[in-house]
Amino acid sequence: MDLGTLIGIGGAWLLIIISVVLGGSPGAFINGPSILIVIGGGFAASLAAFPLKDFITGVKAIGKVFKPTLPDPLELIDFLVDATKKARKEGILALEADIDSFYEKDKILGNLMRMLIDGQSIEEIESNFENAIAQEDQKLDTEVKVWDSLGELFPALGMIGTLIGLIQMLQNLSDPAALGPGMAVAMITTLYGAVLANVLCIPVSKKLKYYKDLLLLYKESYIITIKSIEKGVNPNSLQQQLSALFGVEVTG
Repeated sequence: MDLGTLIGIGGAWLLIIISVVLGGSPGAFINGPSILIVIGGGFAASLAAFPLKDFITGVKAIGKVFKPTLPDPLELIDFLVDATKKARKEGILALEADIDSFYEKDKILGNLMRMLIDGQSIEEIESNFENAIAQEDQKLDTEVKVWDSLGELFPALGMIGTLIGLIQMLQNLSDPAALGPGMAVAMITTLYGAVLANVLCIPVSKKLKYYKDLLLLYKESYIITIKSIEKGVNPNSLQQQLSALFGVEVTG
């Protein structure tokens, strides 16, 4: 669980709710038409910008913000260095016995190790890795873009709701009873759009982007390891290289 995300987003929402309650009229901030315009309209308009499957996957990616699926860098370094030690001591073909563990760690790593064991050239392995990373980057980037889109559309729909509310209010200037609901839609839709964009969508988008870059950095270690095994590099040198790549300190 990412406590920073939980505390940050949860704390921001809590402070807003407390401010509303302290104002003495929380019910005034609940408006059905405004919810339909901002939330319903925002999701509908954003859906139009993506294939349905990608949009659903992007929305679900919010789970990664609170519970990221990232490997532990120290464990990953140990895993890759151990594979290098075994290959240097027993030969590359000895890694065949561990192929399942490579696939369990990451499908990309498993494919690279399979190619190495099968004797394919380092150029072919690098080309395969670059293609796999490009696909992974596109997938993760789409998740970020879904939340970027929502962050742009919620305030825009809020402004549309404001215009709708103002038009309704101006059409009923002769009826004082209709002025209140029209003004409520006009003001609350802007509030909803601003809150959803700045307290949810933008933080989620930025955190997904952060995790995307970090995950791709971890995957970069796979091709570094493959090259080290192919060249017979000292495992200690690989350990130092990966430690510098991840910005962590390995002891022992």
